[in-house]
Amino acid sequence: MRLLNTLKVVLVLLAPFSVLAQGYVFTWHGDSGYFQASFEVTAAEMQPGSTFNSSLFTNSIAISSLDGLLYTATNTPNPMIGATYTPPIQLSFILIDQATLSRIEATAVPGQGSSIVEDSPLPNGRHGESGFWTFSQVPEPSLGAMLALGSVMFYAKRRMGRNAARYG
Repeated sequence: MRLLNTLKVVLVLLAPFSVLAQGYVFTWHGDSGYFQASFEVTAAEMQPGSTFNSSLFTNSIAISSLDGLLYTATNTPNPMIGATYTPPIQLSFILIDQATLSRIEATAVPGQGSSIVEDSPLPNGRHGESGFWTFSQVPEPSLGAMLALGSVMFYAKRRMGRNAARYG
């Protein structure tokens, strides 16, 4: 029982430090609601003048269309993607769905606006919309908090094992 109370105290003390912002997620807000789009970047990439070039950025790019197509940089051979944070964000994506011969472009040019345009032979495949990108921090567990919690759990399990052997 004393061990359980000790664990509770440790968890309460570590809770404020257990989540730190490890990155940022950008989300598309289109005027017409034709597309859903987002991508993530690291905290280092959010420094003014940085270029988005991490694997997190490339692997997280996703744009979905009215026809249900999901365009990603990981399933497009030689995707044309580029983005920088000056601020504000400046980006250009050209992604392709080879199975349907569809293509989507997303752009953001400071002072000129942002848009997503799709060119596809599918029934709802010729749409475009203006909009804007927002970003927010992504909370993720910190390594220190996870190590501390793991150490406490290891100690508790070891102590319980000793008590079981002693009284068992």
